[in-house]
Amino acid sequence: MAPGARKAERREMAATKTEDDSAPTQDRVIARLLTDDIVEWRIPPGSWLREREIAARFGVSHAPVREAFRHLARIGLVKVVPWRGTYVIDIDEHAANEVYELWKSLFGVVCRLAAVEMTDRDGRELMHRLVEYKDVTQRTENTFEHIKVSNRIGRFIAKRSNAPLALELLDRVALLARWQHNVYTDSYIETHGNDAAKRSAILYDALCRHIVARDGDAADAVARDLIGVTQNSFGRALEEYKARHAKPKPSRRRAKVT
Repeated sequence: MAPGARKAERREMAATKTEDDSAPTQDRVIARLLTDDIVEWRIPPGSWLREREIAARFGVSHAPVREAFRHLARIGLVKVVPWRGTYVIDIDEHAANEVYELWKSLFGVVCRLAAVEMTDRDGRELMHRLVEYKDVTQRTENTFEHIKVSNRIGRFIAKRSNAPLALELLDRVALLARWQHNVYTDSYIETHGNDAAKRSAILYDALCRHIVARDGDAADAVARDLIGVTQNSFGRALEEYKARHAKPKPSRRRAKVT
């Protein structure tokens, strides 16, 4: 990590000791900073997190570090193994599919609710954001830019659904999806182009129009189809990622007969 970033972390940790009770506690600050590192793969999947190293990094005792690890475990980004330590979860096909199935269900629910709760003014803002998204998909083939703008629209819809519990769960699932999306590589994007983004733009257009028209059933169905496009694209990227990182099987050498 760059020295400047390390100093910024130390300043943020020091601030928790001097601000009032509303300031985030040390364990929360550490959990948030580690979450950023894990989601962006600055700490790669499968890495072990050492209490002593993390405590030294943030200049704190082991207690807030252990609590931060518990926060990360509740989110689902790490596993705590008794007597061994804590490690970042690895990419797993079954778990990845579970994330997408949950994402489809939750996004369908919030879009259905948004069709009821969203005001006319919110609807106009939603259509404005849709124009921005379609422009990005036509202007660049950068998958990460598409995902970034798409997520902003999705979060806008979720916040206007007036369903705080659904939003909290959706945020958690979307965080895991963001972490998984690092399997996309430049070579994958060059090979497969942005067909998924173009398909998503068409579905987003339909979704936003259904929400504005207050058609909850149609919005729910299209929302699930929309996440399904990303799920299929991610599945292909994951296959390539697994192929690149597959460990060679040990060769079985036959013993010499003497």
